[in-house]
Amino acid sequence: MRIRVIYSVGPDLRFLGNFDMMHLVERALRRAGIDYCLTVGFNPHIKLSMGTILPVGVWGEAELFDLELADGGSHDFIDRMNLVLPEGMRIHDCREISQETPAIMKVINAAAYTFRINLPFDQVKSVVEEILGSSEILVQSRGKKKDKVKDLRSGIYSAKAEAVNSQSSDVTLVVSVNEPMNIRYDELLDMLHMFGLTQEIVSDYFRQANYIKEADRLYSPLEKVI
Repeated sequence: MRIRVIYSVGPDLRFLGNFDMMHLVERALRRAGIDYCLTVGFNPHIKLSMGTILPVGVWGEAELFDLELADGGSHDFIDRMNLVLPEGMRIHDCREISQETPAIMKVINAAAYTFRINLPFDQVKSVVEEILGSSEILVQSRGKKKDKVKDLRSGIYSAKAEAVNSQSSDVTLVVSVNEPMNIRYDELLDMLHMFGLTQEIVSDYFRQANYIKEADRLYSPLEKVI
């Protein structure tokens, strides 16, 4: 039985790398007594497939992994895992998926990042309007091809500002990831800096969600399963 799991990673765990997160999940599975499947071969490992990598320094509200269970039952999986997971990480939902369902990393092509800005809503809203009104937004790539200049504008699907209190606001950007363009959170930080929202007034940032984008529709990876 294969399941897809959605979980959150709080700010206290934001500096865990991808391998650290995999090991954390593996240890929790053992402590919870979950009967999982192993690969065959000289060095068997848990049939666990993490979703898109959460960058070090970024926390996430809706991250994902796929897992193959040996006992065919997942009715109490969430409760058993949440009893042993560290504070700051919680599983929120899971769903059975077929063996033919593509791996998460192959289908996620959009993500929402939220940035907490220490400015009143009206000032932040005008910056968001300026971003959406731009025909191009050129930033230096933060990926492997660091000599490349990327035009982020075509990969920004939506942007909105929301007041948190009288002195701070959130900017949430839904952007392309993987294909056709992989937009990184640090490239978005560079973009915000270009529009006057400097690092000194960005007090926090996190990945709010991962999506499967088809045409103009965004789906949760729990919705789009075979």
